Amino acid sequence: MRRSGSRRRSVGRVSRVVLTALVGVGSLGAVADDIARGDSAWDRRAEGERDGRPVPGPILEAVRSYESALSARPESLEARWKLLRALHFAGDFASQDEEEKRRIFDRARDVSEAGLSLLADRAGSGVRLDEMDPDGIGSRLEAAGIPPSDVARLYFWSAINWGTWSRSAGLLNAVRQGVANRLHRYTLMTIALEPEYEEGGAFRLLGSLHAQLPRVPFVSGWVDRGQSVPLVERAYVMAPAHPGNRLLLALTLLDLAPERRGEALDLLKQVEGLTPRPSMRIEELAMRKQARERLREARVGETT
Repeated sequence: MRRSGSRRRSVGRVSRVVLTALVGVGSLGAVADDIARGDSAWDRRAEGERDGRPVPGPILEAVRSYESALSARPESLEARWKLLRALHFAGDFASQDEEEKRRIFDRARDVSEAGLSLLADRAGSGVRLDEMDPDGIGSRLEAAGIPPSDVARLYFWSAINWGTWSRSAGLLNAVRQGVANRLHRYTLMTIALEPEYEEGGAFRLLGSLHAQLPRVPFVSGWVDRGQSVPLVERAYVMAPAHPGNRLLLALTLLDLAPERRGEALDLLKQVEGLTPRPSMRIEELAMRKQARERLREARVGETT
């Protein structure tokens, strides 16, 4: 009888383990489905575009799908960075109300910071990765079974959202509140792990930080105007056809290298005349508009 009871307990334990495993598999399947739905909605984010403005339906569907995936599996780096990407688009392009924009970017900051704290625990360091030397982070992540590319994208979209949030706070306030240093660390982490992501996106961002942020001793002492052009040029060399690389190089040259004004104006004309790719229609329409406006300013300056 004792042996029979022991067998029943053993079978019961095995059954519970199998059931737990099956629930986990089901959860992973649901998360994958949510991410797939989010990706499909993301691909449709330009639907209904009018004068460069998308209708909010598709991007809000993407946000809801990624939120659902993240709720079911908070450790999913893919769901988290894709949610951050969708929130940025929703706030920057699909919303026209300033209060709504602030709510969206507040949410993005919460998603980012929670994710980076979870990542530190998962990596077994107990310390935020961006507070460590970026060199060697890739091997640490691989040893922990964490895809470095997903970590790079989490840091990249965290930086993008923090940077967009800081516009409303003002650059000097952002520096004083430590946002500038946060952006710097996050961007360096992306460069260390996946420098080619978004066709040099982290180099574009870092070049912009050096060009635009005020240099405040003991607060943002790393800011160096002399680094701006080389960093933006590095992104441009990496992907010369990318409209964002052309636009940012043009703007940086106009502001910091006036002797290269002719080159900058040629780049602006290229961006002004581009035909937006369907997958990037909203973003590239915005770039085209910015190039047109800067060219107009340049022509006015030439006649005065």
